[in-house]
Amino acid sequence: MAIELGNFENKVHSKDLRLTRVFKAPRKTVFAAFTQPEHLVHWWAPKPLTVSRCEVDLRPGGEWNYTFQFPDGTGHDCKAVYRAVEPPSKLVMESSVPNPQGTPYFTILQTILFEDKGDETGVVFEMKILQANAGAEPFLEGAKQGTGMTLDNLTEYLGKI
Repeated sequence: MAIELGNFENKVHSKDLRLTRVFKAPRKTVFAAFTQPEHLVHWWAPKPLTVSRCEVDLRPGGEWNYTFQFPDGTGHDCKAVYRAVEPPSKLVMESSVPNPQGTPYFTILQTILFEDKGDETGVVFEMKILQANAGAEPFLEGAKQGTGMTLDNLTEYLGKI
């Protein structure tokens, strides 16, 4: 099935998603894992990708710039702009992956909610497609699986720190 292209700010896209997880770590620790480069480089990429560059300016309007590194040495630069930062309960980011000409393949709004459950943290991860352009297909087709794999990485990482 082809991915719908165009503007989806005010309508549903078939690849919008909502995932929920419970992590065996306090909310402050999970929030830090989502917001600090020294943590993000260890888990924010579906395997076999890694994060080779990670710069975070954690404030509304601040940017998070990072590079997904593929095993063959190629990479994809990614950019997020924080729309809301409410430690340790909420993050909202507008994210995109640019094509070689600098135009985004897609733009998404990611809302991440962190629920305090004592020694555990409930996380709700929502991804809303705002714009899908030519070339977005492989990214959006794999978004649900890739995000799930990335959250699995976080489970593993939190067990080590």
